[in-house]
Amino acid sequence: MNSIARNILLALPCAAALLAMGEVMAASSDCYAIKDGDKRAHCLAVVKRDYGYCHRIKDGDKRNQCMAEIKGTRSSCYAIKEQDARKECLAKNFMSKSATEGTIAAEN
Repeated sequence: MNSIARNILLALPCAAALLAMGEVMAASSDCYAIKDGDKRAHCLAVVKRDYGYCHRIKDGDKRNQCMAEIKGTRSSCYAIKEQDARKECLAKNFMSKSATEGTIAAEN
């Protein structure tokens, strides 16, 4: 009886891990259902955290926004031509970078 209970308890974390992996896969497969190519590429970049998908985006400003978002750097924001979008990108990526630096400083 004890071995059965122990096996069940050991199986639960494995089942939870498989379920979580399935959710990640479902999220990327949902991206492939998006018909607009730029939106699909952005979705894949976000889900997979891979800026290589940003290069598929045809709109230059959206591509640079994607690169800044995925890389977590401000440098791509400066290439955005539309002023409001550039300011938003710089503010968003500056905040995330500051939060990261604050976390690193607190750890040291």
